[in-house]
Amino acid sequence: MRGVKHHSAGFVLSDAVNALTAIETEGVSLDDVLDSRLAHPELRRTVSSLLFQYFRRKRFIDTWIARLASRPPRPPIRRVLAVALTQLRFQTGIAPQSAANIAVDFVKESGRYPESRFVNAVLRNAPASMPVLSDEPGEVLPPLLLRRWNARFRPDELEALTEAFLTPAGFTFRAEREFVPGELASAGVPAYGRFRFYFSDDPGRVLGSEALREGNIYIQDPAASLAPSLPDFTGVRRILDLCAAPGGKSLMLAEQMEPGATLVAADRSERRQQLTADNFRRRGLDFAILTAEPHEVSGTFDLVLADVPCSNTGVFRRRPDALWRFSAGELARILRLQEEILNAAAARVAPGGQLVYSTCSIELEENGLQIERFLSGHPEFRKVTARQILPSVETDGAYACLLRRD
Repeated sequence: MRGVKHHSAGFVLSDAVNALTAIETEGVSLDDVLDSRLAHPELRRTVSSLLFQYFRRKRFIDTWIARLASRPPRPPIRRVLAVALTQLRFQTGIAPQSAANIAVDFVKESGRYPESRFVNAVLRNAPASMPVLSDEPGEVLPPLLLRRWNARFRPDELEALTEAFLTPAGFTFRAEREFVPGELASAGVPAYGRFRFYFSDDPGRVLGSEALREGNIYIQDPAASLAPSLPDFTGVRRILDLCAAPGGKSLMLAEQMEPGATLVAADRSERRQQLTADNFRRRGLDFAILTAEPHEVSGTFDLVLADVPCSNTGVFRRRPDALWRFSAGELARILRLQEEILNAAAARVAPGGQLVYSTCSIELEENGLQIERFLSGHPEFRKVTARQILPSVETDGAYACLLRRD
């Protein structure tokens, strides 16, 4: 049995190191790696827990490695040390000696036998050089975002953001239509508009429930209800969800539509649109599903929702790696993409119609400043309302702005 556990732990370390390699060298997200790149997908939950903890405590781990090594180790070795030290400090399911042995064996098997002795020496000395664990923003947040957020937020707000970053997201779901969740829910969670969200401390029960299979609940964070809560649906006959997949916000729009209204769910990803189709089918919805780039969509609509790609700095509870992938260059790329989608969305809004722009970012450039740039070039639109919510230990962050075309 001990050999089996050692074998399994070796697979966890291998998958975790390979995931870090893909994230650091290819720029892919942790979600993408967990969804499609694990050699041992049956260990996803364990690998996910390990890497989430690593990204939440990356500054601590980086400081620890710097104390242990007189010179910065090469990236492949640093990743092994990062995973092993995260296991040593934050995971109780593996003994420190076992974690060190597995890391050394992994380095040997990768053909780096000389460096395996370095890894062995570092990990044996690790407990004596462990830094003090701190929850202070300066000891947790990535330096770039720390500088940005220090200049923008009050100290108490920055501390609250840091606390949210360090707190694993709870499991929440939305009850659709008139469904009553009963024993599936532990407590209600505040949301926006008329939507009803609940917290559960038994995710397995919810995921295996008949209510989920029949489309009576949808796994979602309450912050997602902000954008669909803004429009006025009076007289709205045609709706376009421009970045729809996997369909969660389309479902919230559908619950507010007047009888006889129609909806088009468009998205560039054919793979993700299959999820949209599954969600619609499960609920008996016969809406049009279109796989297309935003500028390829034609027609005019009374309401257009553009929930655009963003830096994800508002959903760091669920995507802690996003804060470490944030950079000036990546922000500039995202801003150009958002502007292109916003312009494409505007072209689809009929006179008198509404446009909702939303992100899961808390960066001003992606939100209020993006809207200001848009309005300066589109005098036919005016801002009706806008709202920014910050991440907390209870919900994700989000931004949404309602515009109307005169």
